[in-house]
Amino acid sequence: MREIRVLVATAWRTDRRLTAAMIAEPLGNTLVLMSGLWLAMLTNGVIQNDPRQVIIGIGALVLGAGLGWQLDLSASQWRMVLGEKVAHAFDTEIARLNAELPTLDHFERAEHQDQLELLRQRQGQLGNSMSALAVTVKAICAGLTVLILLAVAHPAMLGLVLLALPALLITKTQQRWRKQAEDESALPGRTARHLRAVAQDRDAAVEIRLFGLATNLERRIDTLWRQQRQPIEDAERKVALTSLAQQLLYVTGVITAVGFVLYQAIEDKAAPGDVVLALYLSQQVQTAVLWPIQAVTGFGRTLQTVSRYLWLVDRAATATPTGRLEAPEEIKDGIRLENLSFRYPGTERWVLRNVNLTIPAGRTLAVVGENGAGKTTLVKLLTRMYEPTEGRITVDGVDLAELDLDQWRNRLAAAFQDFARFELTVQHAVGVGDLPNLDDTAHVRNAITRANADVLPQDAQLGTSWGGTDLSTGQWQRLALARGLARTPLVRFFDEPTASLDAFTEDGLFRAMANASDAVITILVTHRFSTVRSADLIVVLADGGVAEHGSHEALLAQNGRYARLYRSQADAFAD
Repeated sequence: MREIRVLVATAWRTDRRLTAAMIAEPLGNTLVLMSGLWLAMLTNGVIQNDPRQVIIGIGALVLGAGLGWQLDLSASQWRMVLGEKVAHAFDTEIARLNAELPTLDHFERAEHQDQLELLRQRQGQLGNSMSALAVTVKAICAGLTVLILLAVAHPAMLGLVLLALPALLITKTQQRWRKQAEDESALPGRTARHLRAVAQDRDAAVEIRLFGLATNLERRIDTLWRQQRQPIEDAERKVALTSLAQQLLYVTGVITAVGFVLYQAIEDKAAPGDVVLALYLSQQVQTAVLWPIQAVTGFGRTLQTVSRYLWLVDRAATATPTGRLEAPEEIKDGIRLENLSFRYPGTERWVLRNVNLTIPAGRTLAVVGENGAGKTTLVKLLTRMYEPTEGRITVDGVDLAELDLDQWRNRLAAAFQDFARFELTVQHAVGVGDLPNLDDTAHVRNAITRANADVLPQDAQLGTSWGGTDLSTGQWQRLALARGLARTPLVRFFDEPTASLDAFTEDGLFRAMANASDAVITILVTHRFSTVRSADLIVVLADGGVAEHGSHEALLAQNGRYARLYRSQADAFAD
């Protein structure tokens, strides 16, 4: 019932007029089915020489059937239009729910990705969900109408209902088979979709051709597609066989019942019109009685898709952050990491373990370490893309988890190595970093200048797909850097944002940014040790914790891990 309420509420919110008009569809079909009754009346009138029955029969037949067919035709058109609107409403809502999940931990959970893949595969059904509901109601009304007409023709024909009852049990079993098949097909389907995306990805195109991977990818995708389809085909085969057996039983019952009414007419125990009505119903009864069962079965599959959508709704609701305190307008003391530990969902390895660190207000922190040391993870925790597994982060003594998440993120700015390529105009590709100033040309120009990202005019369209200009990776990265400089934050993160730039350019940019504002905490993650020399504090991460920390000069004097890595990189650069 919850799924049905969501369907009707979404359709009503989308277009009240068309939703209300859908009520007329069952009425039209009922009028068409009533034609058998008018044919029986017309037959009795002709045989009994009763002009009154003839006139009523002809009039009702013409008006009822004509109006019914017209309503049915119009309702089909209404369903199509409403279906498009409902599909758009669900697509928009699914995109919003995914985008507004406050953290990124769902990307690490295979069960979440499997459920999402099943929702993607069946997302098209959501557009037809209201149509499926209307057809189901229409089928049930048709079934009730036929049952009434069966009783009119002869009460014995109601015995056909008993033959239809096994279909209810069969339908439930068929739904279970289909759901189990969908669950089994989720993983290979998701993997195949990933490989298809890789095969069409521009960045992967060079390696696919260089290593001759096209045939291998095609073979893998074909194998995965077969693995995805196999459980579905097996389930559909069982569904078809059970449906065939049930329908054969039912057809046998229809032939027996119609034959009995005909025998009654021969024995003058039934009116001639009853025979005509029975013959008419013999063409309608299987469809009209089995149709509700089949419609409910089909609608059940639609409800499974709606159920997966509601799973996403519930997931988003339970993922809502609990922090309600107002985020500070200024950081006076600094940020503290207190026994901070973290491991990614579904894993046992600690990425960070019992980290204690103080980041003073207005200072520049450089985080260095080997790959996998937890540098980017630290940034994700400070931006609350993930919540700590143990320990806490405080801002001026207040637990970060207690601050309003949206307010906290509004006080942050960042540039990442894995940046987004917004194929908008240059103005908007940079301006999205500070939405209140999205269309402020001078404001965006300032960010572009600071990032040395003056690659195209601000009104230039990016992306060849839209008739615009494509950029090199380095140029895209400069725009991402400008985006990170568009906002005036409390904390600014630079997580390898200039990996495509040369070391001299990177060093100059970071020196300028580190000195840009005394009120901003700047956190720099980089693998280039030459860049971190200007930082107030350098932290070396290793083995899940802080191995060393201090200024550049102090760490060199310690002659420890940092000094060895720094000199090693300096020697390599000199060579």
